[in-house]
Amino acid sequence: MANQDLAEKRSSGLSTLFAPMRDYLRGTAGELRKVHWPTRAEARRLTLVVLAVMFAMAVFLGLFDFLFERLMLEILQLNLIAIAIGVVIILSILVLVFFASRERRY
Repeated sequence: MANQDLAEKRSSGLSTLFAPMRDYLRGTAGELRKVHWPTRAEARRLTLVVLAVMFAMAVFLGLFDFLFERLMLEILQLNLIAIAIGVVIILSILVLVFFASRERRY
């Protein structure tokens, strides 16, 4: 009798095949119900913030790219002032990396 009840409780092969997918979808739906969705105004404001930061970073990186390109062209033409500026920039970066990587002791 117990074996017959156990056999009836076992599901068919097709349902056991899709059981992990069903559990995943149920869990995902449950998690999505817990999410705090932004309002339209919040979404618009946050989108504008992201676009403004992206634009500012594009300008910032474009400016530095232009300046370093000019510096490299001057160095390749063996301009001594440009070589000195390049050396100062490299040394400054090395010093910043050294001091940033040191352990702080209080």
